[in-house]
Amino acid sequence: MALGSLNTLVQSTAIDAMIVARRLFAPLYTTTAADVIRMRSALPAVKSLEANKSCTPIDIRSALTLVQSYDNHFGYQPISKVTPLVFAWSRSSDCVQQLNRDKVPDERLPLTSVETPMITAIDFINENVNGHMGLIHGGMTTIIAHSTMSVLAAVNAPRGTVVARSLNMDYRKPIRTGHFVKIHAWLYHHEANELKAAVHFYDLDNTMLVEATSNISIS
Repeated sequence: MALGSLNTLVQSTAIDAMIVARRLFAPLYTTTAADVIRMRSALPAVKSLEANKSCTPIDIRSALTLVQSYDNHFGYQPISKVTPLVFAWSRSSDCVQQLNRDKVPDERLPLTSVETPMITAIDFINENVNGHMGLIHGGMTTIIAHSTMSVLAAVNAPRGTVVARSLNMDYRKPIRTGHFVKIHAWLYHHEANELKAAVHFYDLDNTMLVEATSNISIS
């Protein structure tokens, strides 16, 4: 057997073994929706948001007629589908205080000219969106970033259709499955029907994991 064919066989066998292992052990680490809701309600980050008078919980499903992709990352088994808990910040709130100011350049500070300049989501990264075992797939991270910024745009333009024209991702640290993340998405530019948005992902220790920006059109 040629060396190239042998390498291909070994790689294929390793991939097949990994797929079988995931199927065998998936029931051992799949977190139910009830588990997610119970754990989330006890998080200090959630309690802090609920007690903050400058933000209010919103039902993101009201924006889903305009943004169709947000449900995609909630897992491939119905048992794990839990909508993120999302809070909207008013224009009078100090959104900058919620962000790591040293991570946000002056030209990308949240707007004060729109009704909802920022939203914060608490999301559970379930075990069904693995790239490598225990880590979220990078493409799924992109979906969450894109969808969160698009939902923010839709909240501010309820009569329009949101179209994300570009997306730039900066992966800082791995995002682990089976954990919660805090996601801040905000608008930093608004001219006519054109918006610019940014998003930061943090773990619950407030370490930045991912940042992204997007150019968005409202039609």
